[in-house]
Amino acid sequence: MNERLAELQMEPGSTGLLLLRSDPQYFRIEPERRATLVEAALEDGRFLASEVRSNLGSDPASIAACCGVPVTDSEGEAGFGSIVVFAEYATRPPSITLYGPAIRRLDARLAAESADRFGIAGTRDIFLAHELYHHFDCTRSEPLGRRHRVKILSLGSWTWTSGLTSLAEIAAGAFAQELLGLGFHPKILDTLLREA
Repeated sequence: MNERLAELQMEPGSTGLLLLRSDPQYFRIEPERRATLVEAALEDGRFLASEVRSNLGSDPASIAACCGVPVTDSEGEAGFGSIVVFAEYATRPPSITLYGPAIRRLDARLAAESADRFGIAGTRDIFLAHELYHHFDCTRSEPLGRRHRVKILSLGSWTWTSGLTSLAEIAAGAFAQELLGLGFHPKILDTLLREA
């Protein structure tokens, strides 16, 4: 396992900054605001996971069932090119789809990389927990990505702003990490497949 992966495993903030860099609006975020945004997203995910665990427990399948969110295990591939899709959340109606082939490839790679380093036997629950965050975030009056906006354009008194989609991804990983007691932000798992 490379040193960069080990570094990311130890630093959720570093992983969050990498995710923030992938946001289409990243270049519009003031440099001094970036770390604060990452910390806000990580804290949102942790807080929401603590609330959910207190009320519904920590088993993602049970949580989904309690919330009436159907979970489908698909044998399809939702990725394209070099993009791998492990799971996705749909809002109308609320549902989660887990893509078995991608998850099994990651699990095989994880086993080859010494799974005891991560302390997990498989990743299905991680992806399910990640998507549950999106469910909870989307059902709030103002989702996380809309709470933290950047200015796109100003014309007189009119200002066009955009939310930051990467914040929900950072928070979803923190949610899964907190809910499942992981020692790492789950986004680093993507690195395993890219290095394969």
